[in-house]
Amino acid sequence: MEIDDLHLISAAVFASVLLLIVGLHRLYRDGTAGRRAAVRRLQPLSDQSVRRDAGEILRRKPRHRISLSGHVDRGLGWLDRLVREAGFNVPLRRVLLLMAGLIGLALAAIVMATGSRGPVGIAGAALAAIGIGVAATLAVLARLRARRIARFAAQLPEALDVMVRSLRAGHPVSAAMSMVAREMSEPMGVEFGIAVDEMTYGLELREALTNLAQRMAVPDLQYVAIAIRIQHETGGNLAGVLQGLNMVIRARLHMLKKVQALSAEGRLSSRVLAALPLIFAGLVFVSRPDFYLSVVDEPLFFPIVGGVLGLELAGIYIMHRLVNFHV
Repeated sequence: MEIDDLHLISAAVFASVLLLIVGLHRLYRDGTAGRRAAVRRLQPLSDQSVRRDAGEILRRKPRHRISLSGHVDRGLGWLDRLVREAGFNVPLRRVLLLMAGLIGLALAAIVMATGSRGPVGIAGAALAAIGIGVAATLAVLARLRARRIARFAAQLPEALDVMVRSLRAGHPVSAAMSMVAREMSEPMGVEFGIAVDEMTYGLELREALTNLAQRMAVPDLQYVAIAIRIQHETGGNLAGVLQGLNMVIRARLHMLKKVQALSAEGRLSSRVLAALPLIFAGLVFVSRPDFYLSVVDEPLFFPIVGGVLGLELAGIYIMHRLVNFHV
């Protein structure tokens, strides 16, 4: 029995869908449900070993090699950090499994849509599928990371209020941070809980705050960490300093929201303009597939398509810079 291209494509689609389902299931189970369980375990329990284990899970220290057991390669440390900052506490091999499923689906879709045959056609489709799968995975992780950091920045004024009240009540800095870990939701409570656990098990306040600032790339958090470190070394009215920082941060957030409201029309227009060429190309391909497929064998077809996509990405970048402001 001969195995034709249809059987190969069907097998690839089946394997890709299976990998995608397994990857999504494990990513959700260990990344979301596991995080909720770990957050509950970060509460001040009587069993200190439970807190230490929860802290190790959430800290997600990068490993040094990649192997069948799921260790992280040094060259993939940036991806492991991106996964961690996006809020997922899963082994990197599961993210790579999800990425492989996306690549397989993209390969099957490209082969079926363009009718690529032969080693050259399959190789080109494979390269395009790898680019799509990797880019889609990184884009989703980057988006989740940006949303988590934005949520952390929005929670920071409230966390500073909790710390100021705790300090004025006579509690030390570590107790004030522990109160933030107990009272605040994810991601603020989780990140401060990790810092408190690090101090509980031997890390100095300076190092714990430095790690916290590195995990969450929020400029306002850098100022808070610097203020606490200076006060810890030289003394002073930390509650007053944090209250002043809180007022400045709230004013900046208010100005940012105002700027976002004023630029909402421009941001919506830029998204519509960025999507129109892709929508138009998709409608043409659906209504008249031969419009593109009839010239796919031309030598200049793929260079022209690449140039068009490059110009599209350049236009999206320029419009993004025009309608997004830093406050």
